[in-house]
Amino acid sequence: MTHVGCFAWTLVVSRFAVSISQSVLSLTTATFDAHLRDNRQTMIEFYAPWCGHCKKLAPEYEKAAKDLAPSSVRLGQVDATEEKEIATRYNVKGFPTLMWFEDGQQAEYDGGRTAEGIVEWVTSMTGPAVIRVAAAQGPTTGKPEVVLYADRLFPGFEAAAKANRRKGSWAFIETSAPARVVISHKGEEPLTIMDGCDRQERVDNFFKENAMPLFGRLDGDTFDKYMESGNGLVWGLFKMNGKSLDDIERENRPMMTEVAKRFKGTYHFTYTDSEKFKEAVDNMLSVSEFPAIAVQKKAGDKKKYVHQEEMSAAAIGKFMDDVIAGRVERRLKSEPVPPGRRDSVTVVVGKTLEAEAYTPDKDVLLEVYAPWCGHCKKLEPEYLKLAKKIEKEELTDLIKIAKIDGTANDSPVDSLEWTGFPTIYFFKAGNPEPMTYDGERTAKGLYKYIKKHATKAQEIKERLEKRRRHQTRAGEL
Repeated sequence: MTHVGCFAWTLVVSRFAVSISQSVLSLTTATFDAHLRDNRQTMIEFYAPWCGHCKKLAPEYEKAAKDLAPSSVRLGQVDATEEKEIATRYNVKGFPTLMWFEDGQQAEYDGGRTAEGIVEWVTSMTGPAVIRVAAAQGPTTGKPEVVLYADRLFPGFEAAAKANRRKGSWAFIETSAPARVVISHKGEEPLTIMDGCDRQERVDNFFKENAMPLFGRLDGDTFDKYMESGNGLVWGLFKMNGKSLDDIERENRPMMTEVAKRFKGTYHFTYTDSEKFKEAVDNMLSVSEFPAIAVQKKAGDKKKYVHQEEMSAAAIGKFMDDVIAGRVERRLKSEPVPPGRRDSVTVVVGKTLEAEAYTPDKDVLLEVYAPWCGHCKKLEPEYLKLAKKIEKEELTDLIKIAKIDGTANDSPVDSLEWTGFPTIYFFKAGNPEPMTYDGERTAKGLYKYIKKHATKAQEIKERLEKRRRHQTRAGEL
């Protein structure tokens, strides 16, 4: 907030809102642990009074608390800016953060931010983690089915189910046969262990190793799971030709499963609707023609490798081997190289970034912008003013002012990436590591920075002094 008075009033209103809430409990360092002891299952929101997303969540969270009032589940909240000890204990890094606690143990919350979404999630967590059934039902919800076959329900299996209940459907089938745990994904062969079925750690590890299918659907429901997995990601991008996604999955599963088995544990293999998500695929992977196989060595990585030749298990497997061995050039998203005419601000694209920014004899100031970014639009006239100043002072042989659309171009340099806009880098001549500018976003602030940090700062200083002396003498004449 820019006005202290408004900030103070907002703070007072926020605290007052918490204090009058009859459904959401306001917790402090003094009451937090007692709340966990008294409430076997509870959800806690960590918030900051100034946080806009927290204010948006507040009425939804309040409604969810009221809807859940008939149950034994209480919803609480903690002002993380005041109760810093609790926020630190649970590694709270952003606001709002929702956490679920069961028997004092923290669990991940992966539900929605609406009252309906919160209630649905809590309801799913308060029933039995393991359902007793007469026969396996099979995975039908996009989650794996995990079944314990044994003469009794092992506490270790039940504990693993409680820890992962939102990630799979857990069941128990009573049998006198040797104990075993079976994980099944839709369309895939079941996986089985017969040792350690009564140990939580064994079952938990078995589940985590096989929580994702060998060849799974990539869409809005599963995208975050793949991004958070930490593994590499292989995108199967096939021509739809009017077929359903289920048809595409059936046609390509044998081929993709064969390859996926070779790289299990390091890469997840997926398929997606190349028509529905055509624009997103083009933006993320620079792929607009299908079929294609796109590989990210880590899910979400900006570096991608694309195979658009023979579609067979052998060819895709060889491509994967070549990617891992570094024998494949990555697909670089780049706008067309601009015409040779130079403007005050040099336009850089992905294909020209290395040549334009990493120069042996000239410093380069590079703005990474996004066309939709309000801060970038505000900076634009100041940035042009700076470029004109460099020209006026006849410093273009020492300093280059440049810009690149960070949404339409990738960086060809592994050590140079951007996640926010605008980002301004200063490349000193001959230095492979750019400096990040974090000063005033004005022509004056940028110019001052350049004069201080330039490779040839002394020469720039001498030139400017010489020009001023020359202009003074000219004025006297």
